[in-house]
Amino acid sequence: MSSGDQFSYRRRKIGNALRRYRDERGLTQEAAARLVERSPASLSAYENGHRAIRPRDLRQILDHYGVTDERERARLLDLAAQGRKPGWWRDFDVPKTPFIVDFVSLEGEASRIRSFESTAVPGLLQTPAYTAAVFAAYDSIRTEPHRKKAVEFRLRRQHILDKPTLRASWVVAEAVLRMLVGGPSVMNGQLTKILAVAEESRHDLRVMPLCAGAHPGMDGSFTILDVGAEVPLQVVATHSLTRSWLIDEPARIAEYERVHTELTSRALSESDSCDLIREIASQL
Repeated sequence: MSSGDQFSYRRRKIGNALRRYRDERGLTQEAAARLVERSPASLSAYENGHRAIRPRDLRQILDHYGVTDERERARLLDLAAQGRKPGWWRDFDVPKTPFIVDFVSLEGEASRIRSFESTAVPGLLQTPAYTAAVFAAYDSIRTEPHRKKAVEFRLRRQHILDKPTLRASWVVAEAVLRMLVGGPSVMNGQLTKILAVAEESRHDLRVMPLCAGAHPGMDGSFTILDVGAEVPLQVVATHSLTRSWLIDEPARIAEYERVHTELTSRALSESDSCDLIREIASQL
């Protein structure tokens, strides 16, 4: 993947907005290009997400289009500013799909993270041994071996937990904590790390007990990202074996938020969750 592909999601969001504003004003791309003093090719590249745009240039185009909504302007300008920051992941010799690059770049700028995990420990909480065991589980079906730095790449994401402004909340299925990924020793170390994060007041980790029965998270794991602090962009990330999605339609995001709120209310309290984790660890 070329370095130009590293912020494709942000560029697409900005491009879609610019195209929408141009259409609302009944301008052809050529007429709009003359208005904003850009070549049609440059404007097309912005609208199609093929080229990053400087905040200064974006502000000028928004002025020409008469976009006065301060929240919308702030959101788009924030996306443009974020999209010009260097990405730590570029130096990792691991396969990086467009989804992975988009996700880690958005996650790295998140002010709030909410997730539900039904099959594995959240990536931000995994130990090196646990991550290695997860990757090893796919060895028998790989068409090519995974890179040695794949574990390091995933663990590098965890640096965002050091951000004092980040607020994270996880709901984790009890079955995830009882699955012996890598064996008892690996799981003991993993549960110890989860407890350390759960006991930190800035973050919220709760366990969905097996006795809770059916719940609205049974369709699978998901992560809600609030990107930016002033006017956050909201994105939901979901993935399966062969495909991953970034969802940004407001109505669908609202549904995931309702589900996460419901899951949090049905899960054990923070204190009871820690007690259960300790109990599971004592049985290893």
